[in-house]
Amino acid sequence: MKFRFCGEGDCPDWVLAEIISTLSHLTIENLEQLTDLVAKRICEKPFEESKIKSLTSSLTNEGKTAVACIHFLLINAARYNCTENIFGEEIQQLGLPKDHAGAMCQVLKEHSPAIRQQLIKKSFKINELESIRDVTSPDETPPNCATLELKISQELVDDLPQDTTHVVNIELSHLKALLSELKTARAIMEKYENKEPPT
Repeated sequence: MKFRFCGEGDCPDWVLAEIISTLSHLTIENLEQLTDLVAKRICEKPFEESKIKSLTSSLTNEGKTAVACIHFLLINAARYNCTENIFGEEIQQLGLPKDHAGAMCQVLKEHSPAIRQQLIKKSFKINELESIRDVTSPDETPPNCATLELKISQELVDDLPQDTTHVVNIELSHLKALLSELKTARAIMEKYENKEPPT
């Protein structure tokens, strides 16, 4: 099936499994409170971890998969401008009881504008290169190569943003060519940055 909150695409299997095995078994009150806390976290408000643990004490993984599932549902519903009614119908089709769906819809209605603002604010910060570090080692790095550690901020992994670290080996000749191209790109950007606007 295709779902509006998934951009007219399929719902990931892990989300479907989490809805059926976890969210459906929370009390309506706990699900609503948990959804509200996740929505506030998305909007960069303080994340009350103790409350999360209290609400998910009956679950495994300290509720981490439940939080990830709710995060996915809210982010995607806001991203694709899914109305509360359609969102409610679709998560019911995925196995969430009607009253549980209603509780999540209420939270979505309250927080959707703020979540959309966060998505706009971070639209250019997905897969953002945060830092590069030379970790070349004579014992481990292949000959004529450099080993670089790349830290990526908010890389999308299974549709969820995560801070990641990648270690890559690059031939020295390629590294010199890349550096030259980056310098050229920087010079062009500085040229446009310093250009006087037309009068």
